[in-house]
Amino acid sequence: LETPSAPVIGKWLSQTDAGLSLVRVGHNACRAILGLHATGRLPQTAQRHAQLAALFGALMHAERTGRLCKEVVTIPLTTHALEEGDYANAVSKGLTTVFLGLDHYAWLRAINVLKGEPVPIILKALKVITLAWFIDLLREVAAFLKWNSTADQDSDTVRREKKDRLWNIARCGALVAQGVHLSQLLPHSDIVCGSLGMYTGLFAALSFYPKAKGA
Repeated sequence: LETPSAPVIGKWLSQTDAGLSLVRVGHNACRAILGLHATGRLPQTAQRHAQLAALFGALMHAERTGRLCKEVVTIPLTTHALEEGDYANAVSKGLTTVFLGLDHYAWLRAINVLKGEPVPIILKALKVITLAWFIDLLREVAAFLKWNSTADQDSDTVRREKKDRLWNIARCGALVAQGVHLSQLLPHSDIVCGSLGMYTGLFAALSFYPKAKGA
């Protein structure tokens, strides 16, 4: 990674996906704090709680708005995966496209362009993306086991790649854990879900950070 400086940070934040990932970090931080409020572990006044809830809603809305037209990425990826015979990846990308369509529909309801409550559509969309994330997790685990069985464990390069692969598996697992809670398939804790969301959001944001020359 490049050494942090004003131009480097500016270049990083100018990338839309990096900015949206940081918005995701913010809204998940709000979710975790609101969870702490709800459990009484972090008492707050009603006014402060309402302010945080409003910020949470605004960040969620910003993230949903930022997902508009993302199908231009997922549809070609689905087609490419089918051409390559990677059917699990094709299913995952296809489900992601379905999620985006449902998410846009919910967004139109939320801004009152279409009639109806957005929440039921959001829950359906979250169930779809959770399935996509679960497929991605299975793919990453299978790929790691296949790679690890033939990799030279004494190589420094292999050790670095192994670390990266394991971190990616952890990221996929964290997404699934968030999905089952948010979709209400297996609700657990806003504190845990928000904390995992901060991790995956930061993981995604850092993936867009400018790389040092020669890296």
